[in-house]
Amino acid sequence: MGYQAEKIIPYFKNTAVQGIINENFDQGMYTSIVKGLSLLEDSIDAFFIHPVDIPLVKERTIRQLMAYLEEIDKGIIYPTFLGKRGHPPLIHRRYQKIIRDNDQDGGLKRLLDTYRDDAADLALADESVLMDMDTPDDYQALQRYDSQTTLNLKECAALLDIYQVPENIRRHSEKVLEVSLFLLRQLKEKGVTLDQESVQAAALLHDIMRREKHHPQKGESLLKELGYQKTGNIISTHMDIIVDEKDSITENELLYLADKLVADDQVICLEKREQQTLEKHQDNPVALEKIARRFENARLILRKIEAITGKGLLDGKTDLFN
Repeated sequence: MGYQAEKIIPYFKNTAVQGIINENFDQGMYTSIVKGLSLLEDSIDAFFIHPVDIPLVKERTIRQLMAYLEEIDKGIIYPTFLGKRGHPPLIHRRYQKIIRDNDQDGGLKRLLDTYRDDAADLALADESVLMDMDTPDDYQALQRYDSQTTLNLKECAALLDIYQVPENIRRHSEKVLEVSLFLLRQLKEKGVTLDQESVQAAALLHDIMRREKHHPQKGESLLKELGYQKTGNIISTHMDIIVDEKDSITENELLYLADKLVADDQVICLEKREQQTLEKHQDNPVALEKIARRFENARLILRKIEAITGKGLLDGKTDLFN
């Protein structure tokens, strides 16, 4: 702290935050970095430098950066989001004196750029590493972001990149998202509102672990590990689900139906999709029984939605959106 420090100090009362006064604050932000570094304890192996106006970086992002520093032989780790470097960088203790004694222009960024061979990027599904708060519009954007209950669409794209999901699975998931949004709109017109944010994320990420066995459960575990319990739960039932026609429609059911209405990246009626799937497994009685059950559940969900909307959404002949 420096300018108007006396007004800021009271906010730290009875907290674990240690407020430090930078007497040279009027000489620029770099002096605050130097002040902070001068107070590091000898036991510290690395440190973060984080601007106060980037307030929503997630705890798991901090932990991922710390873990990555242990895995690789690099002294500077940058968090990135969709290819862009953000904050906070994690810097090895060996740079403490270099930063403290630096007298060249350009600030910390220019100094660290001279050590690019000792730097590494860590791709993360955390847009907040890029989100600062310089204007009222920035502040409002941060408020909207802070109200999110799951990954936004850009963060879903980042997670798909991190897990190197193939293009064909992405196209399928994007079409499932399109169908899900269509169904959500039909329900909303009749006063039934579901959690659109969670459905969107689940639609884009439901096949993120598609190349592994038990991929719905693997996808659920991943999302729950990231802190998104509801999205993970929706993903967990996109292959198999228990449906009661008397119960209200759920986000899980909506995604389940949307997934059954998309073959590869094309919308298809349930009857045709079921027939194609049955033909593919015609020599496997166990699989045939499972397929029949799955599509019967899809028809039950479709009937629930059509009972709410009062109209047939599919006639087996036309595209879903006609």
